[in-house]
Amino acid sequence: MDSLKDLKEEEVIRQVRSLLLLFVRKNYFEPSKDEIVEPSVVTLLTLDGERLYPSAADLKTLKIVYEVLAENSCNLQNCIEKAVLTLQYVRVHQQMLDEKSVILHNLAVTNIDFLMKNIESLEQNEKVEVLLLIGYIHKIYFEYVKEKACFERAEAECGLLSSFTGQLGKRTYFQQSDITQMTMCISKLKHHKSTPKSEYVSDCRLPVNVMLNDDTRMEKKKLLDEKHGELPRLNPLDQAVLLGLYAKLEHLHFKDDILHEELLTVLDVVLDQPQNFCVQLCALMLRSNVERHKTRTVERSMVQLEELVKCVSASDKVDKTPLFFCTPVPPRWELERQLANLLAELGCLSSALEIYQRLEMWEDVVNCYKGLELRHKGEEVVRQQIAKGETPHLWCLLGECTDDVSCFEKAWELSGQRSSRAQRNWGMLLYSKKKFEEAVVHFKLSLEVNSLQAPVWLRLAYITLELESWEESAAAYRHYCLIDSDNFEAWNNLAKCYVKLGQKARACKAFQEATRLNYENWKVWDNYMAVTTDLGAFDEVIFAYNRVLDLRGKHVDIEILKVLVQAIDENLEDNSGNPSIKYKSQALKLFGHLTAQVPSNGQLWLLYCKLVLAGSDKNLDDLEKAAQLIQKSNRYSIQQINWERDSKTLKEVLEIAIILGKVHLDWAECLDIKARISQILGTAKLVLKSTDSKLEQYKTSLITPLPNEIEELHLELKEILSAIVTKSTAT
Repeated sequence: MDSLKDLKEEEVIRQVRSLLLLFVRKNYFEPSKDEIVEPSVVTLLTLDGERLYPSAADLKTLKIVYEVLAENSCNLQNCIEKAVLTLQYVRVHQQMLDEKSVILHNLAVTNIDFLMKNIESLEQNEKVEVLLLIGYIHKIYFEYVKEKACFERAEAECGLLSSFTGQLGKRTYFQQSDITQMTMCISKLKHHKSTPKSEYVSDCRLPVNVMLNDDTRMEKKKLLDEKHGELPRLNPLDQAVLLGLYAKLEHLHFKDDILHEELLTVLDVVLDQPQNFCVQLCALMLRSNVERHKTRTVERSMVQLEELVKCVSASDKVDKTPLFFCTPVPPRWELERQLANLLAELGCLSSALEIYQRLEMWEDVVNCYKGLELRHKGEEVVRQQIAKGETPHLWCLLGECTDDVSCFEKAWELSGQRSSRAQRNWGMLLYSKKKFEEAVVHFKLSLEVNSLQAPVWLRLAYITLELESWEESAAAYRHYCLIDSDNFEAWNNLAKCYVKLGQKARACKAFQEATRLNYENWKVWDNYMAVTTDLGAFDEVIFAYNRVLDLRGKHVDIEILKVLVQAIDENLEDNSGNPSIKYKSQALKLFGHLTAQVPSNGQLWLLYCKLVLAGSDKNLDDLEKAAQLIQKSNRYSIQQINWERDSKTLKEVLEIAIILGKVHLDWAECLDIKARISQILGTAKLVLKSTDSKLEQYKTSLITPLPNEIEELHLELKEILSAIVTKSTAT
């Protein structure tokens, strides 16, 4: 370390870059070796109380890099080379830790800001490399929107134009006819200078692409027009950019079968032209992660991971690091852990357990024993490790095995009150016992130590929601959504908090995010519809209602429909200050759609009638249609048994009958043909007389008089009936 201080800045950066690459080779591309590590080195590299993986090798080298770049022991000036190297170090050091580090995140933010201000001074290839590096750092810290922006800019800098399309072809050996298969169209803008092919091409043996060997599914899609499906020659940097496209799709789209096909299509394009070790390794690893969920491909997924583990554990001395920082290459043990996780999912718990124990991943060992219903064995393993040397991590694991609070207390004390996990697990234990108020205290302590714990923010938000502490819950959900903006339930609950706080505009924005992330959930759309109604955003109300009908089929919300019809009828201003009458045509289509699905609701037909007459000059066509609608409303309202005995239903029937009478009188006024007038008035008279006689008959059986409101409506009905009789007699 002292020797570096005597060197020039350029030489220091060159030496530190070499040291970082040496550390990368030993932890990502070489077999593991047993080493004795000084406790002071481990303590220095343990940031924010988050432990280093026990499998990490050559930590002394990482310590030197940390001191130069994080502590700036050589007093390096800010420059692009130093900023890029610092971000590379952040990415590597973060992958050595159990949890996200706030210290590393803050260091990354500072250097990203500096680089983005000076990025235009870089050459094209350097610019693309830096954008990919920054994109993956954003991904590590759950900043998916920023990640997407970086990858899209990298694609533009490369001059790549990519899109998904469909072409006729076959997917299985037994297909008789060609059907549409998803493919990619890729082109490269001519004015972008192509990267020399040899610049990033690896000289070592590339990871083997394991064949599917399925008796039904083809290895590759067989397109009807093979020439149309041909791709341009891509260089390794272009392929790395396509892996960025994969990452962007993975986090910013709703998970469904279409996304599954899109992800595999991107990876097929990359794997079609193997050139670079890191690119090939990541593409095969990512394909295994996608295929592990399908029965026809899960076997290939497992065999492929085994092949990748062998590949990164080989003792060859060739350089495998070109484009390492432009791809999401995991540490060697993380790749083995993925294999063990897959084995555990397939029920091969013994094989998975063997890998976990070799890698000293004691948490996974404990979970494996839980899967085997041998929880006591997990406790024995943890106690054995504590006997060898106690750590906060091991005490936390023991607490999980025994549900003993004293274990978490011990872990907290042993860490010098820096173990976020100790407080997190303590809070989770109290949460499981329904001690919500106490759990909140421990979750807050955990977040004070490390604020980048998305699951803890989510749990804290949910508990405070249950406790109806709306301000606290909203704050916690906001923090969570800043870390992980891809959870529709979090946005939905945040909107609920805003509604309870009376902040309808903010609730509306939160619901918009929730609907974007889960477009198929009718309950979210229903909540959004209610909030937009309160805000007077009637275009959004109509859109949301139509969406609910598309998803649910039948859905009647009379209160919302009443507000909508009243706003249009009275021509109230919407949230933008525009007259609501402009929404009449959209609302009429909505009611047409709704009444076709729910034809037996009297109130629905009544509102439909009012909507038809809203803003109308009472022309003949509108009156005729309104008359038909109000007749249906009356017909379905009086179908209820003993409607006259329920005050609410009685009031509704009387209101419908009154409107029916008025509409028929107005309709008759617009006609000249006496026979037609008599027919219209006769229909109205029949309905009103029937309602009147039914109510009079009911009154005779009453001991107490009807409410004044009902009596007034009855009197109005009689007056309209009298007007109809008079008009009919005069005709």
